Amino acid sequence: MSIVIFCVSMAPGKYDEKSLPPHGLHLHKNTQILYGAENAVGKGVEFMKNVKHKMDITFDHKAPSIVIEIPQYYNGYADILKKGGKIRCITEITKENLHYCEELVKTVTELRHMDGLKGGIAINEAEYMATTVLQEAQPLTEVIYSNVDAVVAQGQFIFDTLWKNATVAQKKIKELKEGIKSYETKLITESNDSLIETELGRIVRDSSEINIYTSIDGLRINKNYLIESITHALANERINAHKRIRILVEINRDNLEIIKELLYLGIQIRHSQDISSIDYTVTNSDLIIAVQRTEKNDPSDSILYSNDPSYLDHFTNVFEEMWKNSKDPERVIKSLEEETELSFIETIDDPAESVKLIRTLISSAKYEILGILPNFNSFLRQVESGMMEFMKTISLSKKNVNIRILIVEETDNEMQHKILTVFDKFNGNIPGSSNFGEVPLEFQFKDVENFKLKVLNSRLFTEIGFLIVDKNKSLIIESKNIASIDMVKSIGLSSYSNSHRISKSYASIFEALWTQSELYDKLKVQDRLQKEFINIAAHELRNPVQSLLGYSDILMNTTGNIESYSNFIVTINQSTKRLARLIDKVLDVTQLENELLILNKENFSLDKLVIEIVREYNNNIHLLNKNQLEIRYDSRLNDCNNINSESNRNFGYVFADRTRIIQVIMNILENAVEFTEKGTITLRLNENMTTHEVLLTINDSGSGIDPEILPNLFTKFVSKSRKGTGLGLYISKKIIEAHKGTIWAENCYNRNNKIIGSKFTLIIPSKDN
Repeated sequence: MSIVIFCVSMAPGKYDEKSLPPHGLHLHKNTQILYGAENAVGKGVEFMKNVKHKMDITFDHKAPSIVIEIPQYYNGYADILKKGGKIRCITEITKENLHYCEELVKTVTELRHMDGLKGGIAINEAEYMATTVLQEAQPLTEVIYSNVDAVVAQGQFIFDTLWKNATVAQKKIKELKEGIKSYETKLITESNDSLIETELGRIVRDSSEINIYTSIDGLRINKNYLIESITHALANERINAHKRIRILVEINRDNLEIIKELLYLGIQIRHSQDISSIDYTVTNSDLIIAVQRTEKNDPSDSILYSNDPSYLDHFTNVFEEMWKNSKDPERVIKSLEEETELSFIETIDDPAESVKLIRTLISSAKYEILGILPNFNSFLRQVESGMMEFMKTISLSKKNVNIRILIVEETDNEMQHKILTVFDKFNGNIPGSSNFGEVPLEFQFKDVENFKLKVLNSRLFTEIGFLIVDKNKSLIIESKNIASIDMVKSIGLSSYSNSHRISKSYASIFEALWTQSELYDKLKVQDRLQKEFINIAAHELRNPVQSLLGYSDILMNTTGNIESYSNFIVTINQSTKRLARLIDKVLDVTQLENELLILNKENFSLDKLVIEIVREYNNNIHLLNKNQLEIRYDSRLNDCNNINSESNRNFGYVFADRTRIIQVIMNILENAVEFTEKGTITLRLNENMTTHEVLLTINDSGSGIDPEILPNLFTKFVSKSRKGTGLGLYISKKIIEAHKGTIWAENCYNRNNKIIGSKFTLIIPSKDN
């Protein structure tokens, strides 16, 4: 270390420069520059005589000989000690001045060692002196003297700073005499980088094994140091067995070219994301740590150097552990060049960081968010922490992001009612106002189609939650089994990964559980509907069977002309047909579910078929006590040509099973008639010559379809009728689909948004005749 002490501050004063004597300035409070050995020595002797209690002095490695060999100085030191004063002295102790320093230890109160001292300073209670570079055993030839208070204070501060960092003289003397290696830890600070560069160059040049731990910025900033030092040390040759250089760094696009350059030189490089902002280089004998940077792109202001074995061992062990857990650079470089993200798994032990990451991941979603909550309390914590409100905000702002949340716990009606109450609050409803049935609900925010929350009513026990975003990023969260609804307190360890394969695997688990939840819901729905069907079927069977038994008993016990019992015979016939229809429906369902339905297709006019059905219905409408109901048929070609006349009925041909199509139309008409007390039922037929399809609509002016059952209208056992079995529309849909056609239903509304009827639409593929 090179330390040059000088002072150029001059106390202000009024004097005539021409009257200055050649040897210096003489003022009451002044700063003087004294030239010549006589003047310098004289001022030094005077300075020592002025000491009352203490003198602090520093000088370079040549000064100990001056103090010991020049009587004026030696006696001056002795006089200070005789009158009870103290002398603190700092110098550079070397092999060459060891003899003088051993004598100097006896001459001063305390002596300390510091490397690289040049020149010197001295301070007593009121005076300050500074010298230039000395000559061994020669007196002073030039000094700066001042008794200005500010200058004295400044000199004292400098001395005290050096004293704190100096080494006890006895230790240094012992090391030199016994040949003991000196261990030191020192801060090297320079306004330029020359000394730092020199130290780094020496380490690279002299060490057989070099380990460099550096941040991205550190590697980029120290590029010239590293490249130049290493290139010089290798002498344009590849690294051989006698020198090994390893660099641990986080590789990214900013330092990619530097990394390639260092790899080309044969340096071993590994990638780690756990690199801190501290850069250090450690060998078997040296440690350099970059301790400060004033600006992001500036080199280190200073470095901490040490050859202390305890520090070397510590930083070497840290490096080796990091090296073991680091990644091959070739894979990282390939990922960066192909612009793909490098996969990783990170363990997070800070619950607050986990919560922050959850929000970050949700905000980053591009098309999908999948979440699993391990229990009902986890859901309540999400609500309490504002996470559900946050999810609602995301779902509203990102319409293209599909969000699905699954609660994995067997819940009771009370739990589900609480969930519904929460959503009532979010949706602006009066809590508890929603219709809550036995069937598990799929919970949604109002007017938000891309958010769904379901409950998996399963005894599956888990204490971890999942968050999967875009099947690219996943977060697995340990959930503590505590009563608190504080989200942070309930979180244990978390595992975060950006691996596509890992995230996709977790997404598959989610999909399996989600499908299980849907199947469970359907099973409960089917169970409820099947019970209702049994009740309806029992009713449907009981009435006709009772009629058959009653009227047949009457006929068996009656004599006379059979014509007089025609009413009984008609009732028996109707009851028998009713039973036959019920049996046919059950058989149809069995065939459809076992894919045994056989279609006897033929080419026929659907137009003429509809005319026949409408005519038959109108002829028998009075038998149904529907005297205020009229059934109409209106057919159009391409929505524009009215072809009601018999002569123009040469359209609407389909290639289908005539009997099955009749069954479908009759099923729909039966429902329309049942739910329409008065008004009209209108059938319309259109043909699209472009798509080769025939479209049949059936509109009624009845009570419409209950909105609760509309989404499931074509499933088994769904019915609001006291008479129906809930099988007719299910069978109709299956028949139309077997013809590669489609069928759907909808309600009709007036301007006041009131239901004024329903509309069924059938599309059947046509075939030109």
